[in-house]
Amino acid sequence: MVGELSTRDQQFAKWWGDHKVAARTVGTKTLNHPVVGELVLDWDTYTANTDPDQHLTVWTAVPGSPTHERLRILASWAADQHLSASSALSR
Repeated sequence: MVGELSTRDQQFAKWWGDHKVAARTVGTKTLNHPVVGELVLDWDTYTANTDPDQHLTVWTAVPGSPTHERLRILASWAADQHLSASSALSR
């Protein structure tokens, strides 16, 4: 939509080009995973000093929380899925 507006309206294109978007760098997000259910994750985004267009987002769960335990279960489930797939391929 921004691209379309920019090509149709020179004032919008100038305004948008000068517009500084305030980026959120931390937050919490709730996801519903089909295997383990609700995951409440905190996230932090870091920007590379040498290239401000490059970002790294780190997702974490509070140790001992239900989400932390569900992530452990999910990791175990994923490992089992990988082993099952590997066994099927070697047959």
